[in-house]
Amino acid sequence: MRLLVWQWGRYGTGARYAYEMARSLCEHCGHETLLSLAETAELMQFPAVRQSVDFPLRTYSNTREFIRQSFGIRRVLSPIVERLRSAPPDAAIVPMLGYWDILLVRYLQRLRVPVAVVIHDAQVHPGDRFHLVVQLQWRLMRTCEGVITLTDSVAQQIRRRISLERKVHATIPHVAFDFAELDLPPAKPIEGAESRPLRLLMAGRLKRYKGLEHLAEALKQVGDTPLHVRVVGAVQNQRDIASLAAFSGIEFDIGWKSDQELIAHLDWADAAVLPYIEASQSGIIPVSFQRARPVIATAVGGLPEQVLDGQTGLLTEAASPQSLANAIRRFAGDRTLLRRCSQNALKHAKNDLSWKAIAPRFAEALEKIARHGRS
Repeated sequence: MRLLVWQWGRYGTGARYAYEMARSLCEHCGHETLLSLAETAELMQFPAVRQSVDFPLRTYSNTREFIRQSFGIRRVLSPIVERLRSAPPDAAIVPMLGYWDILLVRYLQRLRVPVAVVIHDAQVHPGDRFHLVVQLQWRLMRTCEGVITLTDSVAQQIRRRISLERKVHATIPHVAFDFAELDLPPAKPIEGAESRPLRLLMAGRLKRYKGLEHLAEALKQVGDTPLHVRVVGAVQNQRDIASLAAFSGIEFDIGWKSDQELIAHLDWADAAVLPYIEASQSGIIPVSFQRARPVIATAVGGLPEQVLDGQTGLLTEAASPQSLANAIRRFAGDRTLLRRCSQNALKHAKNDLSWKAIAPRFAEALEKIARHGRS
């Protein structure tokens, strides 16, 4: 099959998802893939990525450019549309949605190219700002031939609003990215660690729904348990981290982090901690597993589908500070369990969440979507 994969984000995991997906569908499944990324995507700094992009798109770097380019969107998309018109792909997929995607989908449907969308979130998280993107998602889900969800939790939320019976639907877990262009050292399972404090890392976009206040309260409740805690990532609202900032003993590294920086923090840690009060799923979890780091997570949303309790990490009994404190004390007091979960996390990433395991599942869904489009 000939497949189009596109994602036009400048930062975050969207571009990486598209790049690694396109490469893996080719390498592991034998499909011809066409890739479109934004010219200014962070990944484009790597020569191997730039050389693999068939349709680089000039997007925008600020709000003014976004408005100007949006008014001239036909001109912006015309180079891609013209090349696709001469040789349409059998199917197309966007691994993470953006503002302009619905416009390309309309062009593709005129060419009778069936489209699949990967849905990360079916609703806006508390305190989040991506209302427009979520609304665009609902329009696209009603229009497109295929819907891919990363957890059953998100699929259930979708089914409460629209029917997926006449669409190709699959739930495919969030892949553990391989970061091939970074030439990372091999992941090392945790060894020893009894003689030093437990190292905990909370990383990613630091937003209210991620339970920042719960983590602060849990740290108060762990008492004299020796801990070293790092909080790393971009803050949407400084008030969201106020409770943690007031807690002594936390090391902060605030601001947007590159993949290399995030992985360096994970390699320092003994475990990642996700004190979320609401969640669809988490991209931090498979990255943590890929670096042999288990996860402590609250049992909310799709997180129980990602973390195997007692095997690749710990799930709390409730989304409460007390339950979170209990899980932290458990890892701190049982380093044998911590090391076993570290080893299992790495095995899970390699055996179940690698592109070798995940790419064929996307290929199967896209083959069904292509047949759907021909019928």
